[in-house]
Amino acid sequence: MQGSRHRSITVRVLALSVGVAALLGAVLVVLVVAVTGQHNATENAIRSQETLTAGSELEKTLVTIENGLRGFVASGRTRFLDPAEKAINAYPEQLTHLRESAAPEADQRRAVDRLGESIQDYVGLWARPLMALAHDRLPAARSVLLTRGGRERLDAIARDFRLLFAREQQLARERTDSAKSQADLAIGLGIAGLVFVLAVAAGLALYLRRTVVRPVLDLAGATRRLADGDLTIRVDDRRGDELGDLARSFNQMADSLERSQAELQRTNAELEQFASVTSHDLQAPLVTISMYAGLLERADPADEEKRRQLVAAIRRSTEQGRELIRDLLEFARTGREAPDVEEVPAYEALAQALESLGGPILDAGASVTIGRMPVVMAERTSLVRVFQNLVGNALKFSAPGRVPDVQVDAERVGSMWRFVVRDNGIGMSEADAKRVFGPFERVHGEEEFPGTGIGLAVCERIVRQHGGRMGVTTRLGEGSEFWFTMPPADVAAPAPEPEEVPA
Repeated sequence: MQGSRHRSITVRVLALSVGVAALLGAVLVVLVVAVTGQHNATENAIRSQETLTAGSELEKTLVTIENGLRGFVASGRTRFLDPAEKAINAYPEQLTHLRESAAPEADQRRAVDRLGESIQDYVGLWARPLMALAHDRLPAARSVLLTRGGRERLDAIARDFRLLFAREQQLARERTDSAKSQADLAIGLGIAGLVFVLAVAAGLALYLRRTVVRPVLDLAGATRRLADGDLTIRVDDRRGDELGDLARSFNQMADSLERSQAELQRTNAELEQFASVTSHDLQAPLVTISMYAGLLERADPADEEKRRQLVAAIRRSTEQGRELIRDLLEFARTGREAPDVEEVPAYEALAQALESLGGPILDAGASVTIGRMPVVMAERTSLVRVFQNLVGNALKFSAPGRVPDVQVDAERVGSMWRFVVRDNGIGMSEADAKRVFGPFERVHGEEEFPGTGIGLAVCERIVRQHGGRMGVTTRLGEGSEFWFTMPPADVAAPAPEPEEVPA
């Protein structure tokens, strides 16, 4: 995870979406509040107009009542009473409408209540009694009418209407201005919200382009280059999200393909070398056998000693060819299948290798010192083969006049165990050390140090197959130090104390 906490694109996009939705929701709420305020202000303005209309209608009704009474009292004609009586019957509903439409402010409510009381007094204490008196005693009603009591009451009511209308008109203007302000606010918020939505959409698009689209396009381009054969292409995999996981998977795939190509090239080179060695090295013993067989055929039957020498030469050439074929087959088999690993005490594998080398160790008078050995995960027979080859080479390439001294140690290096086989032999040059692990490479002359040159190549392939590495540190005439690494076992077993194998 590149040392960073995994951050999911899904979680980030969800969080961003929730944040954007919350902001848009807040803008929408403000916009709704503004529109609602504008709507309420408009309704209040309309209500003020209704109040003015209702007051005007009620005032006209009162005038109709007064005019009808005056016409009836003055002329005695009942036709003047019909409008007045209708008006008397209509005014309560009109007064109720006025009360309902009037502004909810306390002073307006009180003004409407005072106006209602005045109207009730005018109708109950003036209009109705005067109408009844006119029906019974018309002259008396005319005398009462001359007192101008009704006109004075209507004038007072008219003044109350003027005050009420003036206040309602003021409220209507205020409400109209408020409605206009609320409308302007709603429009402004709508425009601001639209701009905000566009800005958020643009920002989100840029964010997705930078964090999602561009990496995907880069990965698609890298995939095309990889498909075209560029196995060195890699993508940035430092992200801690799904695209980072995808990039790391792509890089791992590219690494695997590059290793496979390198392995294929190496295999092809080995096959070419294998074919070259097969055609050359196998040809040599066959030619020798053919030559000695011809000499044996022409030899004097009576010369028994000569015939035995030729047969011995044929046998040696046959054994040389058999050894080469055996090594070739073993090299070809090594690495074909995954090793069957288990917990192997390295000391046991080394002891088995030394047991098979008992004769050469005794013949050379060599000493082999073993350090503390760990437990590793390895294929037992393969690990024995590696130890056997390295210790055998240490005995084989000993310096003339020098008793072979071989030391085998192990140390923990990172996540692997590093084994070292040191000797005091003839060593090799730096140039030879670079090619010593190649198959069929003979650093020293075959006449002086016979062999097929395959042993170290087999060992290197075994070690690599176990996930380790192999190398050598050496100087000509001063001995060599071959090393290789192996993975540790899950549970380490106790290792024996260091000891020296006697000569």
